Amino acid sequence: MPYPQKFDTPVAQLFDEQSRGTVLKVLMLVTLATFVPLGIKNLIIGETFLGVVLLTFQLSFIIELAALFILGESKIGYRIPLFLLWLSVVLSVHIFGIIATYWVFPVIVALVFIIPTKDALVTNGWIIVGCTISAWHQLEWNVTLRFVLAVICCAIVAHVAVHKILELQDKLTFLSTRDSMTGALNRGQLEAFLHRALDDKRLGKASTIAVIDIDHFKQVNDLYGHDVGDEVINQTVTILNDYSREYDLVFRLGGDEFLLLFEGLSEQTAHFMMSSISDKVRSKHFARHAHVSLSVGVAECLLEGDTPDLWLKRADIALYDAKQNGRDQVVVASTATVEPEVLDWQDEVQQGHFL
Repeated sequence: MPYPQKFDTPVAQLFDEQSRGTVLKVLMLVTLATFVPLGIKNLIIGETFLGVVLLTFQLSFIIELAALFILGESKIGYRIPLFLLWLSVVLSVHIFGIIATYWVFPVIVALVFIIPTKDALVTNGWIIVGCTISAWHQLEWNVTLRFVLAVICCAIVAHVAVHKILELQDKLTFLSTRDSMTGALNRGQLEAFLHRALDDKRLGKASTIAVIDIDHFKQVNDLYGHDVGDEVINQTVTILNDYSREYDLVFRLGGDEFLLLFEGLSEQTAHFMMSSISDKVRSKHFARHAHVSLSVGVAECLLEGDTPDLWLKRADIALYDAKQNGRDQVVVASTATVEPEVLDWQDEVQQGHFL
């Protein structure tokens, strides 16, 4: 079962679901191979409290991961294992001195990756403070100073590196899922969202799509230039975002064609909203006084036998009907008058199959 993204952790952000689970399974095996032998060893040599803390940490860590993997939900949270880990590290340095300080570095780096950033900063800060106090009573002051400076440098480098990696990943994710000019979702993301909406329909939640085309956009480019055309596209997307609901999704299908996904809305309500949005676009003062209007085809997903392709086809038929009837209007699929076969023939011609 994939590891659920319960916390805003670097592991949750850096890896996909399958990789996330693999990383945490490896981490569990590493801690089993490390903390269990160390706990048993400390019990044998008479350091009973430290041994119990190490084994209790491992037990709580396994319980939490097992709950996430098997039940899909957290049972005890990560802060209890985190406290036990902090206590075991500080106690180890206090008891064993310099031999135990080597374990501080991998613990600090691991925490940066597996718990939320703020918690990692706080925990690593307390680890540094606790280990400094413990080392001060075990080591010479100059050795303690070198150790503390090295740990601080390690923590800073780890936090900065992970922060920069996450920033870069956010940029790459944006570039791979968004249209670079408008910021709208690109066509590659559309099918997954349509499938999700169709699944919701089976649970009784309606969803509607609106396929949107800017009327006579080629003329805008020819008359006013591509810079004005780009501005028209960007401002149209801004209006689509501003006058739809926060959780409605705007996709750029290509060129001057867009799609707006209304989750939880019926065809009639989406028609009303798109009519209002079209009015906003029509009344917008674009550069060079360019006149801009929209033709829109609206289609609601069906309960039985619907697929993303069929759903899009119905919206395309409604859009084609809007264009055929003079443009600058919103047509719902249930009232469209164009036969699907006619639209299929038009698509074939546009794609050059008969040329």
